[in-house]
Amino acid sequence: MRRAALRLLVALLAGVSTILIAAGPTAAVVDPARVCAEAKELIDKGYLAEARALYTRVPGESPVPCMAGDLVRIDESRAAAAALVKEGHKKLDQGKKTKAEDDFRAALRKEADNEAARAGLIAATEKPPPPKGLSAEMDRWDDFFGHTLVPLLQLAAAAAVGIVVLGALSGVCAHWVVRPQSVAWPRPARLLIGWIGVLLLLGCGVMLPLYAMFKPFLPQTVLPDPAVLIVLFLLLSVVWAVSRRAARPEGQSTSQVWADWRRLLVSLAVVSGAGLLLCQTGSSQPEDQLVVVYVILSCFAVLFTAAAFGQNLRLQVEAQTATGTTDAADTDYLLARMRTLGTERLQSFSAVPAVTSLSQIRNEDLSALPAGKVAGAISRLFFALRPDLTWRARVISVDANRIAVTLSRNGHHAESMIFSRLDLGLPVVEDDKAKDRLHAQLLTGAAAIILVRLSQSHPDLRPGLCGARDWRGITLQVIASSVSLIDSPDQRIPLLGRALHEDQNYAVARLEYLWALQSSTSFSSPLYRQVAETTDRLLRGLNDQSSRGLRIRGYYRSTSQWLNLYAQGGYTDRGLLVRALVAVGRLEAACEPTTDQYSPIAQLAERARPLAAIFSSTISALWGKRPNDASSPLPTDFVTPRLAYENACLDCALLLISGGEPSFADHAVQHLRVGLPSSRDVDHAIRDPCLTPMREDSGFQTLVGEPPTEFLKVQIFADTAFAGVAEKLEAAGLSRPEEIIRGAEGRKRRAELATYLSVSPLLIDRIREIALVTRIHADLADPRMLNILLKADIESPARLRQEIRMRREGLIQQLKEVAAAEGTSALPGIMYPDGWLAAGIRRWRTLCPALTRGRNRGRRLA
Repeated sequence: MRRAALRLLVALLAGVSTILIAAGPTAAVVDPARVCAEAKELIDKGYLAEARALYTRVPGESPVPCMAGDLVRIDESRAAAAALVKEGHKKLDQGKKTKAEDDFRAALRKEADNEAARAGLIAATEKPPPPKGLSAEMDRWDDFFGHTLVPLLQLAAAAAVGIVVLGALSGVCAHWVVRPQSVAWPRPARLLIGWIGVLLLLGCGVMLPLYAMFKPFLPQTVLPDPAVLIVLFLLLSVVWAVSRRAARPEGQSTSQVWADWRRLLVSLAVVSGAGLLLCQTGSSQPEDQLVVVYVILSCFAVLFTAAAFGQNLRLQVEAQTATGTTDAADTDYLLARMRTLGTERLQSFSAVPAVTSLSQIRNEDLSALPAGKVAGAISRLFFALRPDLTWRARVISVDANRIAVTLSRNGHHAESMIFSRLDLGLPVVEDDKAKDRLHAQLLTGAAAIILVRLSQSHPDLRPGLCGARDWRGITLQVIASSVSLIDSPDQRIPLLGRALHEDQNYAVARLEYLWALQSSTSFSSPLYRQVAETTDRLLRGLNDQSSRGLRIRGYYRSTSQWLNLYAQGGYTDRGLLVRALVAVGRLEAACEPTTDQYSPIAQLAERARPLAAIFSSTISALWGKRPNDASSPLPTDFVTPRLAYENACLDCALLLISGGEPSFADHAVQHLRVGLPSSRDVDHAIRDPCLTPMREDSGFQTLVGEPPTEFLKVQIFADTAFAGVAEKLEAAGLSRPEEIIRGAEGRKRRAELATYLSVSPLLIDRIREIALVTRIHADLADPRMLNILLKADIESPARLRQEIRMRREGLIQQLKEVAAAEGTSALPGIMYPDGWLAAGIRRWRTLCPALTRGRNRGRRLA
């Protein structure tokens, strides 16, 4: 009704105006202000046709100042209404009736007579018909499938294609951007550039089809100032990354670092300049400028991704036969060797094995080329397109003695080498039985070549190599340290010597060589102590996390060495005990728990931690600080023989400070029953100076047997007074010093033995005293050394102690002269007499308090 009344009013006004105009000069003049007010009211209410009609009835000679502006407003309102109607119909097709209703109502507010808006409003507000069973559900599904799911799938497919294309372009560009000799950037720089490149790549791959399909925003003119700032940020981020590498050239000059990345810098500069130039001088249409922005950002995404991922440490290996076919077994062995170099197990008594992994390459960064022509071809194509697969190694077995290695980076040749067994100083393969082991040696050399070359481009790998720079040193050291690779244990020292000769900076080879020399050296030799001091200095120079396994092993050996020297020297030099205390402190520091409890280093630390605790207790006991419980734990509390063995050494230390308490000797024997599972362990126990207090114990002798000696071959048994004595003693089972000492114990046994041998009891006493001399020190058990002492009229421990106290230097000189006359000057007891001199001067009870227990209890040695 209101709308009809308003129309009637407008008609009356128009009629009155017509009458006035027709009246001629006598009619009233049109009021422009009134016409403008009425037109504005009509336009605001959406009656555009009436407003336009009001102006058409005004005579031409009556100008209205607001007419031109109002006519423009009328046209704009009609255009806006038409746009809203179009948008409403689009939303109506998508099933968004509520939003479509809002658009149609807004269009009617702009133009009240818009018939399309009225029809659309009716369609948007009408209620849907009641559901008709399954057909209604199908209609809703068709609506969802056609208007929602299909566009989303189309968008996802287009975005995936775009991302794949940009990623493939990044892989291709990585061949050109990253040179084979380029040194990788620091990790923070690579992460920054990589994340920027990935975000740009994903953004360009998704937003381009998104805008083309849905137009979620209106294109606007690209603002020059923000565009310049964005481009400058991208350029400065790359310059910062390159400058970080230039600040740490890692063996390269600063100019060489910048030269390695000039292709990347020039490419970015060209793309940036071209983009800014096109934005400033090209088309001013928003759509055209938007396309230019997409192209520039896509170029940045490709270059950034290529630069960051092209520096990745991702390695694919392939081993081939001489005919060019892939050898799956050799490929798997090479792949395993790349991960396990330096973790070989030695055939030794060491409780802490070698687990110094030279390779810091992660498992996920290693892969092998699949066997088979089709799979191999697909993998090669995939390798060429992926920007993060950077390195590829191909190893070809030319023959049984030669092997060729080729290494490429991002498709460019990086390294090639051919070597043979003769280059490593190894014998030529002649025995087919050993062919597989010798071929494994060549594959180990190939793995070392690849690892050293990778370390030149990836400085993160260098700490794990422990100073190694030459692949020959690594190969020889690994072969010498591996039970499965070495031809003979006798070759270990020569191989380690050649490894050290090839690479003097290789800390692992140097330590292994020194330890091998020390293992073949007598405790009394000065070389043994010199090696211990040298290895301590070398270990102090290893402070990085990658050498933790080497430090654990080294400090364990160092503690054992100083304790052995302290025991060998008669428990008198407290300076050796201080060195052992320092070494065990460093061992405990190296065994601190880490977050990764399942890594080989963490397992090694867990294995060495209880050994360090036993060492600390042993040192405290030797220092005179008796533990609170005054005993080591029972052997059944330990699951490893080595822990039981070290606790036996702790029992010996407690045995010394307690003055020969039998319980400690009993505990030591119990621990040794668990701690000596093999003949190698028994041999070690016989030579171990820390077990010296147990050597005369009957339980210990039952476990280890008697030390091998040829006591009956001493020259004194060739004298007339001893004629036939040696044969009778051997027939009676008394061929060793310990057997003679026990067989001649007490007056009754000496008399029985004298009767059996048909000699005087005084002669039995003399033989027994000579046998006691062999127990003072291991060097004196040698028949040649014993002959030298007998020629110097030393036939008993008491006489030896007297000579040492009265004329130490004179005795040494006399023995050296006798040895020179007999050609035995190279004997350890002659060259290094300090050990048996110290042992001979101390009281025998202090050395062997265990003689007071068992069958020997109640007897003291003179």
